[in-house]
Amino acid sequence: MIVRSLAIAILAVGLAGPALAQQGGAQGTDRQQIETFMNQWVDAYNRGDSQKMAALTAADALGVGDQGVVSGNDRFARAMQSAAAYGAKVTGMQVEQVRMIGRDAAVAAGDYSVTYNYPDPLTTQGTWMQVLERQYGIWKSVAESYTPSGLPALPAAEGSSTH
Repeated sequence: MIVRSLAIAILAVGLAGPALAQQGGAQGTDRQQIETFMNQWVDAYNRGDSQKMAALTAADALGVGDQGVVSGNDRFARAMQSAAAYGAKVTGMQVEQVRMIGRDAAVAAGDYSVTYNYPDPLTTQGTWMQVLERQYGIWKSVAESYTPSGLPALPAAEGSSTH
């Protein structure tokens, strides 16, 4: 009886191994697709291609940043005009974490750096986060946030404790 149970367990582990490997491979493939998506995003930004950025974004997507909460694809045209006025280029974008939410959604995050060339050269850094959804087999951004680092700390609220 013990030998039979052991044989069944070995068979189950043997059959499960390839299935688990396929799942791990799918996770790796999703990450690679998301990294490719982010590279396309950066390339479109650096070329000033607001139409490509809109194509990478869901129609009902929203963004959170220094302009508040914004939606609509016309925000890309405004962002490209601003980037061009300041000579902005993304000089670094790292996909540091990807967390799958089911099969067709993910949250990706990492660090970024942007260099501005007008009026004086300046490089800023920060962190980014995108919520992505696979729509008909293609990843689309449904929400994004970019937060610059190095901002001064806000004063503690009266009566609050930092301990």
